[in-house]
Amino acid sequence: MSYRNPRYIDTSVQGSFDKLQNTINSNVATMAKNQKEQKEKDEAEQNRQILAGTNQSQSTITKNANYNTVGNQVTTGKVGDYFSSYPARAAELATELSKTPKPENYAELQAELTSLNKAPETMKAMLENAGSFLNIKDMSDFDPNQNQGAILATQVLNNKAGYTEENGFSYDFKQGEGGSIEMVFSGEGYIPPTKNGKKNTDPNDLVSFKEPYVLNSAGMQQMQDNDQDLLVSTPKMSSKVSSAIKETSVIDGAEFDDNGGFLGGGILNENILGNEETSMVFTAPDGTKYSQMVKNVDRTKVEQGLDVAIQEQIQSFINPDYGNDGQARSVWNMRIAKIADATVFNEETAALAFPELAEDKEALKAAWKKGSGAWNYSDDLSEEQIKVFKVMYKKTVVDDVMKKLNSKNYINDRKVAGKVGAININQTGTTYKPATTAGY
Repeated sequence: MSYRNPRYIDTSVQGSFDKLQNTINSNVATMAKNQKEQKEKDEAEQNRQILAGTNQSQSTITKNANYNTVGNQVTTGKVGDYFSSYPARAAELATELSKTPKPENYAELQAELTSLNKAPETMKAMLENAGSFLNIKDMSDFDPNQNQGAILATQVLNNKAGYTEENGFSYDFKQGEGGSIEMVFSGEGYIPPTKNGKKNTDPNDLVSFKEPYVLNSAGMQQMQDNDQDLLVSTPKMSSKVSSAIKETSVIDGAEFDDNGGFLGGGILNENILGNEETSMVFTAPDGTKYSQMVKNVDRTKVEQGLDVAIQEQIQSFINPDYGNDGQARSVWNMRIAKIADATVFNEETAALAFPELAEDKEALKAAWKKGSGAWNYSDDLSEEQIKVFKVMYKKTVVDDVMKKLNSKNYINDRKVAGKVGAININQTGTTYKPATTAGY
Protein backbone atom coordinates (compact mmCIF):
# COMPACT_ATOMS: atom_id res chain seq x y z
CA MET A 1 0.00 0.00 0.00
CA SER A 2 1.16 3.51 -0.73
CA TYR A 3 0.42 6.50 1.48
CA ARG A 4 0.60 9.04 -1.30
CA ASN A 5 -2.29 11.50 -1.54
CA PRO A 6 -1.08 14.85 -2.93
CA ARG A 7 -4.58 16.30 -2.96
CA TYR A 8 -4.73 16.42 0.81
CA ILE A 9 -1.19 16.14 2.10
CA ASP A 10 1.34 18.96 2.02
CA THR A 11 3.60 18.29 -0.98
CA SER A 12 6.63 19.07 1.19
CA VAL A 13 5.73 15.99 3.19
CA GLN A 14 5.25 13.70 0.20
CA GLY A 15 8.88 12.58 0.34
CA SER A 16 8.39 11.50 3.92
CA PHE A 17 5.60 9.14 2.94
CA ASP A 18 7.72 7.73 0.14
CA LYS A 19 10.61 7.13 2.57
CA LEU A 20 8.22 5.43 4.98
CA GLN A 21 6.98 3.08 2.26
CA ASN A 22 10.58 2.24 1.28
CA THR A 23 11.48 1.55 4.91
CA ILE A 24 8.54 -0.82 5.32
CA ASN A 25 9.32 -2.66 2.07
CA SER A 26 12.97 -3.06 3.07
CA ASN A 27 12.08 -4.30 6.52
CA VAL A 28 9.60 -6.82 5.13
CA ALA A 29 12.40 -8.41 3.11
CA THR A 30 14.83 -8.29 6.02
CA MET A 31 12.36 -9.86 8.43
CA ALA A 32 11.56 -12.68 6.02
CA LYS A 33 15.28 -13.48 5.85
CA ASN A 34 15.68 -13.30 9.62
CA GLN A 35 12.67 -15.53 10.21
CA LYS A 36 14.12 -18.22 7.97
CA GLU A 37 17.57 -18.06 9.60
CA GLN A 38 16.20 -18.18 13.13
CA LYS A 39 13.39 -20.69 12.68
CA GLU A 40 15.07 -23.49 14.59
CA LYS A 41 16.33 -21.20 17.37
CA ASP A 42 12.91 -19.74 18.02
CA GLU A 43 10.85 -22.86 18.58
CA ALA A 44 7.69 -22.16 20.49
CA GLU A 45 8.51 -24.34 23.49
CA GLN A 46 11.82 -22.58 24.08
CA ASN A 47 10.09 -19.22 23.83
CA ARG A 48 7.45 -20.31 26.35
CA GLN A 49 10.12 -21.21 28.87
CA ILE A 50 11.83 -17.87 28.44
CA LEU A 51 8.58 -15.96 28.70
CA ALA A 52 7.87 -17.70 31.99
CA GLY A 53 10.11 -15.17 33.74
CA THR A 54 8.50 -12.72 36.15
CA ASN A 55 7.00 -9.56 34.72
CA GLN A 56 9.72 -7.04 35.46
CA SER A 57 11.19 -3.98 33.80
CA GLN A 58 14.65 -2.48 33.74
CA SER A 59 14.93 0.35 36.24
CA THR A 60 14.78 3.88 34.82
CA ILE A 61 15.30 2.78 31.21
CA THR A 62 12.05 0.87 31.00
CA LYS A 63 10.19 3.86 32.39
CA ASN A 64 10.98 5.55 29.07
CA ALA A 65 10.35 2.31 27.20
CA ASN A 66 9.68 2.02 23.56
CA TYR A 67 10.64 -0.64 21.23
CA ASN A 68 10.40 -2.78 18.37
CA THR A 69 11.40 -4.40 15.22
CA VAL A 70 9.39 -3.69 12.14
CA GLY A 71 9.13 -6.40 9.78
CA ASN A 72 6.41 -8.40 8.14
CA GLN A 73 3.30 -8.11 5.98
CA VAL A 74 1.19 -7.73 9.12
CA THR A 75 3.15 -4.60 10.05
CA THR A 76 2.69 -3.19 6.55
CA GLY A 77 -1.07 -3.55 6.80
CA LYS A 78 -1.25 -2.06 10.29
CA VAL A 79 0.78 0.98 9.29
CA GLY A 80 -1.59 1.45 6.36
CA ASP A 81 -4.59 1.29 8.67
CA TYR A 82 -3.01 3.84 10.99
CA PHE A 83 -2.58 6.40 8.20
CA SER A 84 -5.88 5.68 6.43
CA SER A 85 -7.72 8.61 8.03
CA TYR A 86 -4.89 11.12 7.65
CA PRO A 87 -5.69 12.49 4.15
CA ALA A 88 -9.29 13.31 4.99
CA ARG A 89 -8.36 14.89 8.30
CA ALA A 90 -5.61 16.93 6.64
CA ALA A 91 -8.17 18.25 4.14
CA GLU A 92 -10.55 19.25 6.95
CA LEU A 93 -7.80 21.09 8.78
CA ALA A 94 -6.65 22.89 5.65
CA THR A 95 -10.22 24.07 5.03
CA GLU A 96 -10.65 25.34 8.56
CA LEU A 97 -7.30 27.12 8.57
CA SER A 98 -8.10 28.94 5.31
CA LYS A 99 -11.26 30.57 6.67
CA THR A 100 -11.51 34.29 7.27
CA PRO A 101 -11.60 35.37 9.99
CA LYS A 102 -9.35 32.79 11.53
CA PRO A 103 -11.10 30.32 13.82
CA GLU A 104 -10.60 30.80 17.54
CA ASN A 105 -8.78 27.49 17.81
CA TYR A 106 -6.46 28.32 14.91
CA ALA A 107 -3.27 27.54 16.87
CA GLU A 108 -4.66 24.18 17.99
CA LEU A 109 -5.67 23.25 14.44
CA GLN A 110 -2.29 24.34 13.06
CA ALA A 111 -0.50 22.21 15.66
CA GLU A 112 -2.61 19.20 14.67
CA LEU A 113 -1.83 19.68 10.97
CA THR A 114 1.86 20.00 11.74
CA SER A 115 1.66 16.77 13.70
CA LEU A 116 -0.04 15.03 10.78
CA ASN A 117 2.66 16.21 8.40
CA LYS A 118 5.41 14.94 10.72
CA ALA A 119 3.74 11.59 11.35
CA PRO A 120 5.38 9.66 8.48
CA GLU A 121 8.87 10.61 9.66
CA THR A 122 7.87 9.79 13.26
CA MET A 123 6.65 6.36 12.18
CA LYS A 124 9.75 5.77 10.06
CA ALA A 125 12.10 6.63 12.96
CA MET A 126 10.11 4.47 15.37
CA LEU A 127 10.26 1.43 13.10
CA GLU A 128 14.00 1.85 12.53
CA ASN A 129 14.72 2.29 16.24
CA ALA A 130 12.57 -0.71 17.08
CA GLY A 131 14.57 -2.87 14.71
CA SER A 132 17.77 -2.14 16.59
CA PHE A 133 16.27 -2.52 20.08
CA LEU A 134 14.65 -5.93 19.81
CA ASN A 135 16.46 -8.17 17.39
CA ILE A 136 17.08 -11.07 19.76
CA LYS A 137 18.86 -13.80 17.84
CA ASP A 138 19.69 -16.24 20.62
CA MET A 139 16.92 -16.63 23.19
CA SER A 140 18.67 -19.59 24.87
CA ASP A 141 21.17 -17.30 26.61
CA PHE A 142 18.72 -14.54 27.44
CA ASP A 143 17.86 -13.58 31.01
CA PRO A 144 14.14 -14.39 31.48
CA ASN A 145 13.94 -12.08 34.51
CA GLN A 146 13.69 -9.11 32.15
CA ASN A 147 10.48 -7.33 31.16
CA GLN A 148 8.06 -10.05 30.17
CA GLY A 149 5.90 -7.69 28.16
CA ALA A 150 8.85 -6.64 26.03
CA ILE A 151 10.04 -10.21 25.51
CA LEU A 152 6.56 -11.33 24.49
CA ALA A 153 6.18 -8.31 22.19
CA THR A 154 9.31 -9.35 20.28
CA GLN A 155 7.68 -12.66 19.43
CA VAL A 156 4.37 -11.09 18.41
CA LEU A 157 5.86 -8.34 16.26
CA ASN A 158 8.23 -10.74 14.53
CA ASN A 159 5.28 -13.10 13.89
CA LYS A 160 7.04 -16.06 15.51
CA ALA A 161 5.36 -19.45 15.52
CA GLY A 162 2.28 -19.33 17.73
CA TYR A 163 2.45 -15.60 18.45
CA THR A 164 0.00 -14.60 15.73
CA GLU A 165 -3.43 -13.03 15.52
CA GLU A 166 -4.84 -16.45 14.69
CA ASN A 167 -3.62 -17.66 18.08
CA GLY A 168 -4.88 -14.64 20.04
CA PHE A 169 -2.03 -12.09 19.91
CA SER A 170 -2.15 -8.67 18.26
CA TYR A 171 -0.75 -5.14 18.18
CA ASP A 172 -1.88 -1.82 16.79
CA PHE A 173 -0.62 1.72 16.27
CA LYS A 174 -2.29 4.58 18.12
CA GLN A 175 -1.71 8.29 18.47
CA GLY A 176 0.22 9.24 21.58
CA GLU A 177 0.74 12.56 23.31
CA GLY A 178 2.65 15.40 21.71
CA GLY A 179 2.50 13.99 18.19
CA SER A 180 4.04 10.66 19.21
CA ILE A 181 2.91 7.24 18.01
CA GLU A 182 2.30 4.22 20.23
CA MET A 183 2.49 0.50 19.53
CA VAL A 184 0.06 -1.37 21.76
CA PHE A 185 0.44 -5.15 22.24
CA SER A 186 -2.21 -7.38 23.79
CA GLY A 187 -3.71 -10.86 23.77
CA GLU A 188 -3.06 -14.38 24.96
CA GLY A 189 -2.59 -17.81 23.46
CA TYR A 190 -1.41 -21.34 24.11
CA ILE A 191 2.25 -21.96 23.30
CA PRO A 192 2.67 -24.26 21.47
CA PRO A 193 -0.77 -23.92 19.81
CA THR A 194 -1.06 -27.69 19.35
CA LYS A 195 0.06 -30.77 21.26
CA ASN A 196 0.09 -34.29 19.86
CA GLY A 197 -1.77 -33.07 16.80
CA LYS A 198 -4.60 -31.51 18.83
CA LYS A 199 -5.41 -27.94 19.82
CA ASN A 200 -3.56 -27.08 23.03
CA THR A 201 -5.80 -26.24 25.99
CA ASP A 202 -3.30 -26.88 28.79
CA PRO A 203 -3.62 -23.94 31.21
CA ASN A 204 0.08 -24.28 32.04
CA ASP A 205 0.90 -23.34 28.45
CA LEU A 206 -1.23 -20.18 28.36
CA VAL A 207 0.96 -17.13 27.67
CA SER A 208 -0.53 -13.65 27.93
CA PHE A 209 0.07 -9.94 28.22
CA LYS A 210 -1.06 -9.26 31.78
CA GLU A 211 -2.00 -5.80 30.53
CA PRO A 212 -1.55 -4.00 27.21
CA TYR A 213 2.13 -3.40 26.57
CA VAL A 214 2.70 0.09 25.17
CA LEU A 215 5.77 1.42 23.37
CA ASN A 216 5.97 5.10 22.49
CA SER A 217 7.95 6.62 19.62
CA ALA A 218 9.20 9.58 21.67
CA GLY A 219 10.44 7.39 24.49
CA MET A 220 12.10 5.04 22.02
CA GLN A 221 13.93 7.94 20.41
CA GLN A 222 15.09 9.12 23.82
CA MET A 223 16.52 5.67 24.51
CA GLN A 224 18.25 5.66 21.15
CA ASP A 225 19.77 9.09 21.80
CA ASN A 226 21.00 7.96 25.23
CA ASP A 227 22.43 4.69 23.85
CA GLN A 228 20.15 2.63 26.09
CA ASP A 229 18.69 -0.86 25.66
CA LEU A 230 15.20 -2.04 26.51
CA LEU A 231 16.33 -5.66 26.71
CA VAL A 232 19.95 -6.46 27.42
CA SER A 233 22.15 -9.30 26.23
CA THR A 234 24.20 -11.40 28.63
CA PRO A 235 27.97 -10.79 28.45
CA LYS A 236 30.10 -13.92 28.19
CA MET A 237 32.49 -14.24 31.10
CA SER A 238 35.05 -15.93 28.85
CA SER A 239 35.46 -12.68 26.94
CA LYS A 240 35.78 -10.73 30.20
CA VAL A 241 38.45 -13.12 31.47
CA SER A 242 40.34 -12.91 28.17
CA SER A 243 40.21 -9.12 28.33
CA ALA A 244 41.58 -9.11 31.88
CA ILE A 245 44.50 -11.35 30.86
CA LYS A 246 45.21 -9.26 27.77
CA GLU A 247 45.25 -5.98 29.67
CA THR A 248 47.66 -7.28 32.34
CA SER A 249 50.97 -9.15 32.40
CA VAL A 250 50.10 -12.28 34.37
CA ILE A 251 51.08 -14.19 31.21
CA ASP A 252 53.83 -12.64 29.13
CA GLY A 253 53.34 -13.08 25.40
CA ALA A 254 49.90 -14.70 25.61
CA GLU A 255 48.11 -15.24 22.31
CA PHE A 256 44.59 -14.03 21.43
CA ASP A 257 42.27 -14.47 18.46
CA ASP A 258 40.90 -11.64 16.32
CA ASN A 259 38.02 -11.17 18.75
CA GLY A 260 40.30 -10.93 21.78
CA GLY A 261 39.65 -14.49 22.94
CA PHE A 262 42.47 -16.07 24.95
CA LEU A 263 44.24 -18.85 23.03
CA GLY A 264 47.02 -19.72 25.47
CA GLY A 265 50.74 -19.54 24.84
CA GLY A 266 53.22 -17.20 26.47
CA ILE A 267 55.11 -17.62 29.73
CA LEU A 268 53.90 -17.11 33.30
CA ASN A 269 55.11 -13.89 34.82
CA GLU A 270 57.43 -14.98 37.63
CA ASN A 271 56.05 -12.24 39.85
CA ILE A 272 52.79 -14.15 40.31
CA LEU A 273 54.58 -17.23 41.68
CA GLY A 274 54.69 -17.73 45.44
CA ASN A 275 57.33 -19.09 47.80
CA GLU A 276 55.51 -22.31 48.56
CA GLU A 277 56.61 -25.39 46.64
CA THR A 278 54.86 -28.66 45.89
CA SER A 279 56.30 -31.97 44.72
CA MET A 280 54.73 -33.19 41.49
CA VAL A 281 55.28 -36.27 39.36
CA PHE A 282 56.45 -35.94 35.75
CA THR A 283 57.23 -38.32 32.92
CA ALA A 284 60.67 -38.19 31.28
CA PRO A 285 61.11 -38.62 27.50
CA ASP A 286 62.11 -42.25 28.06
CA GLY A 287 58.87 -42.94 29.93
CA THR A 288 60.31 -42.99 33.43
CA LYS A 289 58.69 -41.07 36.25
CA TYR A 290 60.34 -38.54 38.50
CA SER A 291 59.33 -35.94 41.03
CA GLN A 292 60.17 -32.27 40.87
CA MET A 293 59.33 -29.31 43.02
CA VAL A 294 57.10 -26.64 41.47
CA LYS A 295 56.19 -23.23 42.81
CA ASN A 296 52.59 -22.44 43.58
CA VAL A 297 50.67 -19.68 41.80
CA ASP A 298 50.03 -17.05 44.47
CA ARG A 299 46.35 -16.08 44.28
CA THR A 300 46.93 -12.84 46.16
CA LYS A 301 49.54 -11.74 43.63
CA VAL A 302 47.27 -12.72 40.74
CA GLU A 303 44.43 -10.69 42.26
CA GLN A 304 46.75 -7.71 42.58
CA GLY A 305 47.90 -8.08 39.00
CA LEU A 306 44.36 -8.30 37.65
CA ASP A 307 42.78 -5.75 39.98
CA VAL A 308 42.86 -2.67 37.73
CA ALA A 309 41.38 -4.56 34.77
CA ILE A 310 38.70 -6.19 36.92
CA GLN A 311 37.72 -2.92 38.61
CA GLU A 312 37.33 -1.27 35.21
CA GLN A 313 35.01 -4.08 34.17
CA ILE A 314 32.98 -3.79 37.36
CA GLN A 315 32.58 -0.06 36.86
CA SER A 316 31.37 -0.65 33.30
CA PHE A 317 28.42 -2.41 34.92
CA ILE A 318 27.59 -0.44 38.07
CA ASN A 319 29.07 3.05 37.71
CA PRO A 320 26.11 5.45 38.13
CA ASP A 321 27.40 7.74 35.38
CA TYR A 322 28.21 5.30 32.58
CA GLY A 323 27.65 1.74 33.80
CA ASN A 324 25.18 -0.62 32.14
CA ASP A 325 23.32 -1.87 35.19
CA GLY A 326 20.97 -3.83 32.93
CA GLN A 327 23.87 -6.01 31.93
CA ALA A 328 24.99 -6.17 35.55
CA ARG A 329 21.66 -7.81 36.35
CA SER A 330 21.92 -10.12 33.37
CA VAL A 331 25.49 -11.23 34.09
CA TRP A 332 24.54 -11.80 37.72
CA ASN A 333 21.45 -13.89 36.98
CA MET A 334 22.86 -15.85 34.05
CA ARG A 335 26.53 -16.20 35.02
CA ILE A 336 27.56 -15.38 38.59
CA ALA A 337 24.46 -16.53 40.50
CA LYS A 338 24.96 -20.03 39.12
CA ILE A 339 28.16 -20.32 41.14
CA ALA A 340 27.63 -22.01 44.51
CA ASP A 341 29.38 -19.27 46.48
CA ALA A 342 26.88 -16.74 45.16
CA THR A 343 23.77 -18.55 46.33
CA VAL A 344 25.01 -20.58 49.30
CA PHE A 345 26.19 -18.45 52.20
CA ASN A 346 29.95 -18.56 52.70
CA GLU A 347 31.07 -16.61 55.74
CA GLU A 348 34.57 -15.89 54.44
CA THR A 349 33.33 -14.62 51.07
CA ALA A 350 30.52 -12.62 52.65
CA ALA A 351 32.98 -10.91 54.98
CA LEU A 352 34.83 -9.57 51.94
CA ALA A 353 31.65 -7.82 50.85
CA PHE A 354 30.60 -6.67 54.31
CA PRO A 355 33.75 -6.35 56.47
CA GLU A 356 31.84 -4.16 58.92
CA LEU A 357 29.62 -7.17 59.73
CA ALA A 358 32.37 -9.78 59.94
CA GLU A 359 31.90 -10.24 63.70
CA ASP A 360 28.12 -10.68 63.48
CA LYS A 361 27.38 -13.86 61.53
CA GLU A 362 23.60 -13.43 61.52
CA ALA A 363 23.80 -9.84 60.26
CA LEU A 364 26.38 -10.96 57.70
CA LYS A 365 24.10 -13.72 56.50
CA ALA A 366 21.13 -11.34 56.24
CA ALA A 367 23.14 -8.81 54.21
CA TRP A 368 24.38 -11.53 51.86
CA LYS A 369 20.84 -12.78 51.35
CA LYS A 370 19.68 -9.28 50.38
CA GLY A 371 22.45 -8.98 47.83
CA SER A 372 22.26 -12.42 46.25
CA GLY A 373 19.43 -14.43 44.70
CA ALA A 374 17.71 -13.47 41.45
CA TRP A 375 17.89 -9.78 40.58
CA ASN A 376 14.90 -8.04 39.01
CA TYR A 377 14.95 -5.23 36.46
CA SER A 378 12.41 -2.97 38.13
CA ASP A 379 14.19 -1.78 41.28
CA ASP A 380 17.38 0.22 41.60
CA LEU A 381 20.35 -1.92 42.59
CA SER A 382 20.67 -1.96 46.36
CA GLU A 383 23.84 -1.30 48.32
CA GLU A 384 23.92 -4.98 49.28
CA GLN A 385 23.62 -6.09 45.65
CA ILE A 386 26.44 -3.83 44.54
CA LYS A 387 28.76 -5.04 47.32
CA VAL A 388 28.02 -8.70 46.60
CA PHE A 389 28.46 -8.11 42.86
CA LYS A 390 31.89 -6.56 43.32
CA VAL A 391 33.16 -9.48 45.38
CA MET A 392 31.60 -12.25 43.31
CA TYR A 393 32.50 -10.73 39.94
CA LYS A 394 36.14 -10.46 40.98
CA LYS A 395 36.09 -13.98 42.41
CA THR A 396 34.59 -15.36 39.19
CA VAL A 397 37.27 -13.79 37.00
CA VAL A 398 40.15 -14.69 39.32
CA ASP A 399 38.93 -18.29 39.70
CA ASP A 400 38.92 -18.72 35.93
CA VAL A 401 42.36 -17.17 35.50
CA MET A 402 43.78 -19.33 38.30
CA LYS A 403 42.55 -22.47 36.52
CA LYS A 404 44.40 -21.39 33.40
CA LEU A 405 47.59 -20.52 35.29
CA ASN A 406 47.54 -23.84 37.15
CA SER A 407 46.91 -25.88 34.01
CA LYS A 408 49.45 -28.27 32.52
CA ASN A 409 50.09 -25.72 29.76
CA TYR A 410 52.14 -23.63 32.17
CA ILE A 411 53.53 -26.28 34.51
CA ASN A 412 57.05 -26.02 33.10
CA ASP A 413 57.12 -22.33 33.99
CA ARG A 414 56.61 -23.29 37.64
CA LYS A 415 59.34 -25.95 37.95
CA VAL A 416 62.13 -25.25 40.43
CA ALA A 417 65.49 -25.87 38.73
CA GLY A 418 67.62 -28.60 40.29
CA LYS A 419 64.96 -29.87 42.68
CA VAL A 420 64.49 -33.27 41.05
CA GLY A 421 64.08 -36.52 42.94
CA ALA A 422 63.57 -40.24 42.46
CA ILE A 423 60.14 -41.76 42.87
CA ASN A 424 58.89 -45.28 43.61
CA ILE A 425 56.38 -45.90 40.86
CA ASN A 426 55.32 -49.55 41.14
CA GLN A 427 54.57 -52.27 43.62
CA THR A 428 57.95 -53.99 43.11
CA GLY A 429 59.72 -51.04 44.65
CA THR A 430 61.70 -50.15 41.55
CA THR A 431 63.16 -46.64 41.80
CA TYR A 432 64.11 -44.56 38.81
CA LYS A 433 66.77 -41.89 39.06
CA PRO A 434 66.87 -39.81 35.88
CA ALA A 435 70.38 -38.63 35.09
CA THR A 436 69.30 -35.33 33.68
CA THR A 437 66.34 -32.96 33.68
CA ALA A 438 66.90 -31.79 30.11
CA GLY A 439 63.77 -31.72 28.03
CA TYR A 440 61.35 -32.17 30.90
